[in-house]
Amino acid sequence: MKRQKSEVGAQKFEIRSARLSPTEQRNPRSMKLDEMSIAQAVDLMLSEEASVPRKLMAERVRITQVVKHIVTTFKRGGRLFYVGTGTSGRLGVLDASECPPTFRSPPEMVQGIIAGGQNAMWKSIEGAEDDSTAGERAIEFRGITQRDVVVGIAASGTTPFVWGALREARRRRAKTVLICFNPFLRIPNKLCLTVVIAPNLGPEILTGSTRLKAGTATKLLLNMFTTLAMVGIGKVKSNLMVDLLPVNAKLRDRATRIVQELSGADYAAARKALIESAWVIKRAAAALRRLRRPRAS
Repeated sequence: MKRQKSEVGAQKFEIRSARLSPTEQRNPRSMKLDEMSIAQAVDLMLSEEASVPRKLMAERVRITQVVKHIVTTFKRGGRLFYVGTGTSGRLGVLDASECPPTFRSPPEMVQGIIAGGQNAMWKSIEGAEDDSTAGERAIEFRGITQRDVVVGIAASGTTPFVWGALREARRRRAKTVLICFNPFLRIPNKLCLTVVIAPNLGPEILTGSTRLKAGTATKLLLNMFTTLAMVGIGKVKSNLMVDLLPVNAKLRDRATRIVQELSGADYAAARKALIESAWVIKRAAAALRRLRRPRAS
């Protein structure tokens, strides 16, 4: 039985896996990866990646629960935090950084925490993932409370930095979520989390390289969490980004077309209304709708 010991403060806790995590096992389909033609390897990688959505479908009840918790959190003025190391941490930072331009959300609303800090986005920080106390401090530093949601991302499920953060977040009564790809994980009752999503994606094509299927699955999950939560708090109308932040020519063009859809105005009128409304889509569309209303006789 594999064991991973971590320490937070003066107390020790132990995360166990009944078997070797699938993320660390060898994939029988890729035993001759180094002998395959490029075309064969491409086919193999695509077929392996294609299995990910099907495996996540089995987790849809728990995914739904997480989205509901995030919606409630946002409506109460709370925040969403992603905590991870390596690829997992980088994907959390990526999803968080894409929320402000997509949904005009304040930067503090969705935040990514990566072991080793900003430098870890570009290079490996030796030993950072093994420091559970650093995970705890990251939660303390951000003043996390019961209004917040903390999502830990750990492919094998045993990363000490992530568990230090989750344990401290749980102590502060925040909602706690673990994303991992090890269904054999054994979590002690004293560390029981709000939701655990742990599909078995099987071994990676390149043994242990969790930037592959595990990375794909993580990106899909985080996309669902933030996109559907933003829908839930009114930042989407139909399937349109009505709180888009138009910071470049492409996005200003998109904003103009969105205002057209919402108001029925032509392109020139929509753009003029956006300029007069400081490029706030909802405000521009509302102004145009008022202008188009028939006057009472």
